[in-house]
Amino acid sequence: MANEEHVAILQQGVSAWNKWRKTASGTWPDLSGANLVGLNLTNADFFRANLSKADLSHANFSGANLSGANLSEANLSEANFTKANLSEANLCETYLAKTNLADANLAEANLMKAYLIESFLPGANLSEANLFRSNLFESDLFRANLTGANLFKANLTEANLIEAYLVGANLFKANLSEADLNGAKLDDACKDSLKL
Repeated sequence: MANEEHVAILQQGVSAWNKWRKTASGTWPDLSGANLVGLNLTNADFFRANLSKADLSHANFSGANLSGANLSEANLSEANFTKANLSEANLCETYLAKTNLADANLAEANLMKAYLIESFLPGANLSEANLFRSNLFESDLFRANLTGANLFKANLTEANLIEAYLVGANLFKANLSEADLNGAKLDDACKDSLKL
């Protein structure tokens, strides 16, 4: 359950929220299960915040800092995370259908079993990210950085991987049927049992 005081501060707007974050250093916000549908949270500071099971669909997080945040099982469908920092965030079993993650930083993020169908990830940094059994059906990963990412048993059917960096990625048992890999960098990638 979300901390009602934290939700009330956020509802005052991003400037009030960020000001509170600076004065309450050491307090990790608890917004778990909160309804934040459609809010404009551009450039908001959610560093290490608990947003697990929250409804963040259609919200605007462009440029926001969600580094180390817990977003497990949250609904992020059709939200905007353009240029957001989600490095080391927990996105395990998160619903990200049709989400805009263009140029977002997801380095070392945990996206295990995340539902990313038809998501927009061009230029996103997914280096060392854990995408074990994630569903990226028809997602756009044009020029995405997947260096060292774990894509074991991931579904990349019909994904756009044109010019994507997959150097050292684990693609063991990944499903890449009808995926577009034109110009993709696959050096040192583990490709045994690939479904093409």
